[in-house]
Amino acid sequence: MEAYLYPHFYKIEKEHWWFIARQKILLDYLDYHLRTSKETKILDVGCGTGAILEVLAQRFNAYGIDSSKDAIDFCRQRGLSNLFVGSLESYPSKDKFDIITMLDVVEHVKDDLSLFRQAHDLLKSGGSILVAVPAFPFLWSQHDVILHHKRRYTKTQLKKVVRSAGFTIQHMTFFNTVLFPIAVVKRVLQPHKVDDLEIPGRFLNTILKRAFMLERFIVPRASLPFGLSLLCLAKTTAS
Repeated sequence: MEAYLYPHFYKIEKEHWWFIARQKILLDYLDYHLRTSKETKILDVGCGTGAILEVLAQRFNAYGIDSSKDAIDFCRQRGLSNLFVGSLESYPSKDKFDIITMLDVVEHVKDDLSLFRQAHDLLKSGGSILVAVPAFPFLWSQHDVILHHKRRYTKTQLKKVVRSAGFTIQHMTFFNTVLFPIAVVKRVLQPHKVDDLEIPGRFLNTILKRAFMLERFIVPRASLPFGLSLLCLAKTTAS
């Protein structure tokens, strides 16, 4: 990701409709599918500037890792600890985690299978991984270029790499479905235009947030047939 985006994301993550609604959907998803407690040990891979990690730290024994020192510095500005700069492969802890989250991270790495295998090695027996990735290669746009994406995923592609890494898939669904038709038209007709990274006007920001937020009641319970993103919950084999 471009370095200038870290301070920008740090500034907008608590106001931008996409960040706010996505965070709520993901947390509700975890609550619905997994039994957790304050002692649950969770690692947020590619934690960025720490908006989601900050919420996770209020509910769990949370850790964060990111390859960018700038990102980790912003996490520290939020008062977060248990932070590590580097790759998952070089993570120093010998402790195992109950949950690992990789939220809009996997699409940034060249070798996604290796990343999933590294995550598998850091999970306890029966541990869970929650993954979110951008969906549908035909939606590739300048937005993906700026964020340094390597790919967008089909459902078949994501299933294959998750299973190849040794995980058993518990649930998979598309999400960001309500706004999908608008996004498709926009990205197909204007693939080189990028305005997704700015907060729209207050009224529009509220409307988009509420529309996307409706999915919090559906995504954990259903398998939606299309959407801008894919969400996958998988487990290691319990011994």
